[in-house]
Amino acid sequence: MAEAKPVPKEQKVALAIIGIIGLYMFYTRAYAPQGKQIKELKKKIESNCKKIEDIKIKIRRMAQIEAEFEKLKGRVKEAEKKLPKSEELPGLIRRITDIGKKYNMEIDNLQIGSLVSKQYYQEHLYNFRIKANYHKIAQFFTDVCQEERIMTVRDIRLTPVSADKESGELEGTFVLVVYTYK
Repeated sequence: MAEAKPVPKEQKVALAIIGIIGLYMFYTRAYAPQGKQIKELKKKIESNCKKIEDIKIKIRRMAQIEAEFEKLKGRVKEAEKKLPKSEELPGLIRRITDIGKKYNMEIDNLQIGSLVSKQYYQEHLYNFRIKANYHKIAQFFTDVCQEERIMTVRDIRLTPVSADKESGELEGTFVLVVYTYK
């Protein structure tokens, strides 16, 4: 076998320099950029994890928000019954006359009054003439004002039908105020 010759010192130095240059090139061209990419990807992963946690929190709250929304929809429906957007005059007149019939009252001479516009609602005014005794009139007004729809009675004017106070019969006028939502 052939004997191995010792490697000259210049070759060792040259190989060391080439090795160092190779390591430097590897570090600057491959390892360092990969390290930067790894750091950027870690930051993106942390950011995405934070976003995912935020979304999970919102999803948990969404069920609660949906339940609150359903409650609010129910409350809006109730409010619309009390304060509808339309006047619904035929049904309203029918309801008032039905209440009057309940107390054997004479209700006539309906006159459509003015429309008063407020910031959030409108007032529809209707003038009525009635005839009954005091207690029936009071019960009638109570029933009208306790209807599901918001209504009030204004400008009540009552006078005895005859000079005979024993009969207790009164006739008069009143203004029915019906509210609608704008």
